[in-house]
Amino acid sequence: MLNFFIKGFRVSALLTIVSRVSGFVRDIFLAYFLGAGIQSDIFLISSKLPNLFRRITAEGAMTSSFLPIYSQLLHMQKNDKDNAQKFSAIICFILLFLLFIIVTIFEIFMPEIISVIAPGIIKNSMIFDQVVIISRFTIIFLPFISLTALFGAMLNASGRFFYFAFTPIIFNLIIILACFFITENFKIKSLPLAIAMPIAGFVQLCFIFYFAKKFKLINKAFFKLSNFTKNSFLNFKTYISKAFKRFLPAVFTGGIFQINILVDTILATLVGFGAVSFLYYADRIIQLPLGIIGVSLGTALVSSVSHPKVINNDNRISDQLIRAIKISIYFSVPSMLSLIFFSEFIISGLFERGSFQIESVKSVALALSMYSLGLPFIMIIKCLQSVFIALGQLKKILFISIIQLSLNIVLSIILMKYLAHAGIALATTISNFFAFIIYIIYTIKKKKLKMKTLDKNKLDGLDNIVLYILKILFISFIMIFILYQFLYQTNFSSGFIYLSLFTILGVLFYIIITYITKTIPTELFSKKNL
Repeated sequence: MLNFFIKGFRVSALLTIVSRVSGFVRDIFLAYFLGAGIQSDIFLISSKLPNLFRRITAEGAMTSSFLPIYSQLLHMQKNDKDNAQKFSAIICFILLFLLFIIVTIFEIFMPEIISVIAPGIIKNSMIFDQVVIISRFTIIFLPFISLTALFGAMLNASGRFFYFAFTPIIFNLIIILACFFITENFKIKSLPLAIAMPIAGFVQLCFIFYFAKKFKLINKAFFKLSNFTKNSFLNFKTYISKAFKRFLPAVFTGGIFQINILVDTILATLVGFGAVSFLYYADRIIQLPLGIIGVSLGTALVSSVSHPKVINNDNRISDQLIRAIKISIYFSVPSMLSLIFFSEFIISGLFERGSFQIESVKSVALALSMYSLGLPFIMIIKCLQSVFIALGQLKKILFISIIQLSLNIVLSIILMKYLAHAGIALATTISNFFAFIIYIIYTIKKKKLKMKTLDKNKLDGLDNIVLYILKILFISFIMIFILYQFLYQTNFSSGFIYLSLFTILGVLFYIIITYITKTIPTELFSKKNL
C-alpha cells in the first residue's frame, strides 16, 4: 500500500501552493484597491467573524472529532461504509442546526458583537456602522464553508486530498473578480467583496459536494429522513457520543486559538487605523510556508495516524511524526531566515502599488520579521497537534492552548507599548515557542516521539533531528549570504517580477545544495509502504 501519509502530504502541499499563490494574487488586488488603512481594516475586521467560527466549528473541530471516527468506519469492513455515510449524514444535520443558530444570533446582535471585537472603532460612528453592514454580509459565508469542510473531511478520509485542497482557489478567484467592482462611487468600498464572500462559499460547497457524490461518499440515502429519526440517532449513539466527546474539547481548543487571533485584532484596533491591515498582510506571508507545509503535514498526519494499521502502534506514529518534523525543518528554517532578512523587499514586491504606500511597506515588514521568528515552532506544533487529534487527546491541546493564550495576551499588552503592532506579532512568536516546548516534552513522555534512533535504516529518533537542524541552518545561512550579496550589490529592482525571479533563484540554490549534501528529505520522494 502506498504510504498514506506521504501521498496525502504531496497532494495537499501541491494544491496548497497553487492556493497560496492565488491567495497572494488576491491580496495584491486587495492592497491595490483598498491599501492598508481604514477601508482595508473595515473589510478585514468584518471577515474575521465567519473565518473565526469556521475554524472553530468546522475546519478545526470537524477534523478533530469527525474525521478520525469517519475514517475508522470507512476503512473497516465493506458494510461499514454505509454506516460511515449514515454517521456523516447525522453530523451534517447537527452542524446545520448549530450554524443556523450562530448566524441568526450574529445577524441580530451584530452591533454589539462588533463593539467587542473592534473597540478601537466605536468612537468613529461612521466607520463602526460600515463594519456592521459589511459583517452582516460576510457572516453568511459561514454555513457554506462549514459544510464544505464536512464533505472535504470525508474526501480526505477516503484518500482523495485534491478536491478539498482546491476549494480555497475557488474562493480566491471569486474575490479577485469582485475587486474589479470596487469603485469610489460606493460609500463602503469593500461592499462588493462582502457580497462575494457568501457567493464564493456557495460555489465551493457545490464543487466539493459534486465530488463527494461522484466517489459515492454521498448518495440518495444520505438525504433520507430515516437518517434523522430518533432510532437512527440511537443506532449511532456510540459514535455520536464519541464524536461529541472529541468535539467539545476541540471547539474550546480551536476557540482558544481563534481567541488568540481575535485578541490580536482587538489590540490592533487600539493601536490605530492600519494596524489590523499591517498584521493581516504580514500574516498572509507567513501563511505561505505554514499553509503549504504545516497545514498539509497536519492534514496528512491526522488521516494517516487515524488509520487502523497505525493508531495503536507507537513506533509507526513516532516514525511518521519524525518524518513530518524533518520536512517541517527543511522548509521552515530557510523560509524564516529569508522572511527576516528580505522582509521589506518581499512586501514591496508583493504590495507596493496603488493605495499601498512605502510607509505601509515598512510597517508590514517589521511585523513580518517578528512573526517569522516563530515559523519553525508553529509548523512543528501543527504536526504534534495532529497526532494528539488523531489519538483523541484534545484536553491536552486545550490545556496547552490556554497557557499559550494567556501568555500571548500578557506579552501583547506589554510589548505593544514599545513596538506598537509589531509587539503583538512578537508576543505571538514568544507564546508559540513556549507551546512548542510543552508539546515536545509531553509527546516524548507519552512515547509517541522517540529520543533515540532504534533502526539505523530509518529516521526514528530526535537525536538525528538535532544534527539535521544544524546542517539546515548552516546551508540556509550560506543561501542568505549569497542572496544578500546578489540583491544589494547588483541593484536588483523591487517589483513582483523581480521578486519572483529572486525567489526562484533562492529556491533552486537551496534545493541543489541540499541535494548535493544529501540533506533533502528522501521521504518526499519515497514510495515505501507504511
